[in-house]
Amino acid sequence: MSTARESIEVAVPVAVAYEQLAHFENYPQFMSGVMSMAPIDASTAHMVLDIGGNRAEFDARITESRTDEFLCWEAMDGPQVIEALRLEPMAGDMTRIIAELQIDARELMPAEEHAVEVLNRRLKADLKGFKRHCEEHITTGNTTVTANTEGRGASTGGASSTARTREIKPSPADMPGARPNPASVARGIASASGITHAANERPAQPMPSHGNLGAHHAPERASRTRPTPQPPV
Repeated sequence: MSTARESIEVAVPVAVAYEQLAHFENYPQFMSGVMSMAPIDASTAHMVLDIGGNRAEFDARITESRTDEFLCWEAMDGPQVIEALRLEPMAGDMTRIIAELQIDARELMPAEEHAVEVLNRRLKADLKGFKRHCEEHITTGNTTVTANTEGRGASTGGASSTARTREIKPSPADMPGARPNPASVARGIASASGITHAANERPAQPMPSHGNLGAHHAPERASRTRPTPQPPV
């Protein structure tokens, strides 16, 4: 058996990295040489790989896993292929992934004199592809949202975050060239002269100077009074 070991740091939380590794249907997104990948069940898939120019076909199964820590898959039939992946959480939502790939190089790469170097290059390319896949996946996932914090605010189905403005139209009296309203002019003059009163209220009439509210009507009443008849002498 030939063994290759490589590691890489990925800018995603360990739970995101583990979730991507735990599903075989994600492997064609980052694994080199995948000719076809057909999931059979949650932990098994039929793989066809190109390894060093040679075709390898087998059923792969996840044989051991510890959530967010470790995962191992291997070929259940055909050539011997085993890959173990260990995940280590790091500060700042980073994850270190340490991968170890074992294959039967004499069967899969019989003409390759430097099988280990070829495997190391292949494994390094796979990890770089996985890093790119994960970081792009989590970025587009956040945009959705943003959508839909964006849609909801982004997702993401809710109110848009774009501010809505309401147009405030000026009143006709404020439009250029508008004729002045007499009532408004009167109120303006009264306000400027210090005379104020409630709307629709008549100003109070000045009190007469005589002190008798009916005194100014006395002559008129006197002219209307008939003389009292005198008795005959």
